[in-house]
Amino acid sequence: MKKSNSTILAVVPANIDFKNQGVLALCEQHDSKGERTVGIITRPDMVQRAQAETCVAIAQGQRKDEVSIRHDWHVLRNRSSDELKNGTTIEERDAEERNLLSRDPWARLGPENLGIDTLRARLSTILFGAAGREFPVLAAKTKLQLEGLTARRELLGGDNRTVKEKQDIFYAATQSLINRTQFYVEGIYGQDTIHLGADHAIKLRARIVEQSELFRDRIFNEGHSYVSQLELSGLNPDADQCSIAKKSRVSPMKKLTPSSKAPEVEIQDAKKYLDENRGMELPGTFNPRNINDFFWEQSKPWNQIAEEHIGKTFEHCELYFKHATEMAFAPESLNENKFTFGSHLVVANRVFKLICIGLEKLKKEAKAELNKIENDRTKTQLNFNPKYMAEYRQQRNARNAARAINAVAKDAVLQNKDAKRPPPELNPNTLAELQNRHTQSDRTEEEADDFLRSAWIHYRVVERHFMRRLSELIPDVRDIEAKEFQRLVEEDKELEEEKDKLKQKSDMLQRCLQILERWT
Repeated sequence: MKKSNSTILAVVPANIDFKNQGVLALCEQHDSKGERTVGIITRPDMVQRAQAETCVAIAQGQRKDEVSIRHDWHVLRNRSSDELKNGTTIEERDAEERNLLSRDPWARLGPENLGIDTLRARLSTILFGAAGREFPVLAAKTKLQLEGLTARRELLGGDNRTVKEKQDIFYAATQSLINRTQFYVEGIYGQDTIHLGADHAIKLRARIVEQSELFRDRIFNEGHSYVSQLELSGLNPDADQCSIAKKSRVSPMKKLTPSSKAPEVEIQDAKKYLDENRGMELPGTFNPRNINDFFWEQSKPWNQIAEEHIGKTFEHCELYFKHATEMAFAPESLNENKFTFGSHLVVANRVFKLICIGLEKLKKEAKAELNKIENDRTKTQLNFNPKYMAEYRQQRNARNAARAINAVAKDAVLQNKDAKRPPPELNPNTLAELQNRHTQSDRTEEEADDFLRSAWIHYRVVERHFMRRLSELIPDVRDIEAKEFQRLVEEDKELEEEKDKLKQKSDMLQRCLQILERWT
């Protein structure tokens, strides 16, 4: 009744005063102009002549002060309760109705307003007339509803797709991921990353370079049991090797702080060690195998630092793929031809988890390779690297030259103290005495110094070799492939059900719109 496009049938019994009919008050409230109301008078056989005259007068519009309806009134005769009990048929009812309404005063209303048959025809005419006015409005509303449903379906990824369509979309997304990764691992980025900060995980090459620099710095600065103050021969080629990355852009690791020893303390400790661990070597010499102990002790932190480096490197890879897979499967506002899944974040997360399985496998392989290197570290040390021999010879020649110069200076001091002192006899013993290389204690201390320098040079050479080996453990992310397409692209069941419901509503509205457009 409240709807503006509805038709109201105001059924009023003839044997009840019209003024007491609540339905007429409702019609006045919701259809004050009477344009949608059709008045129907029933029970014409239940009133006397005077009441019948009043009903006819109202139906003819002679009592508008009491009832105002635009359409003509219609009169019907229904079966009474007694007739229903006695089984009066429809045909008998119709015959009785025609007999009653053909007499005065009802006949004055005209045959088109009397009886059930003419009411059907009248209502059809009224309804189609109303429809003619309302259909354009309904069609416009239906179009708006269709547009709204279409928009909702698009937000959900469109209609449920076939297996072939899913495979095509998945293939395009994974190819995009592969292409992105091939460029990103080389440090080549596109316009879709320009808004990302310098520390974003998607910039994988920068993250790996920074993490590797940090690893290198840690091996150089933290990878010893203690820091030596000995001045090894030649310039340190690693003096300028330090990371330029900001601390905020690298994954923090537990910092190790090696202790520090003064040169004289270090030499005395080495001398004490050699004295306490003498074997078959001749007095005043050292057993080269003692370098093993030194190397093993000094390189203890390597494995811990390397394990942390592998873990942090793989963290960068995982975080990269977390963002890269979402970017590969996400819709693009600038690319209308790119189709994706309604639950593209769900599918991207499944792909990411699959990649993580592959990364974890590679991580285990890297740690297994690291264990092999650790086993090599703890075995007897062999060094055929020419770098070791060249550096060892250079530092030994430098020390011999320094000792010779010191001997001359020492003799000059003695000459100044005693002008009558005769020049020293130049023989091996006096020369060794001037160089502090004569007594057994002098020789042991010299060998301790020589031992330390040999050990440190060996340590540095193996250190660089270790880093080169470790760089081979990091996997090439371009080798990772996606698997199990069907399992990965399976849509969310609740989402599919919702999309099916929206599709059904859209189809129904589309059929309604086609019907409405025929009448507009």
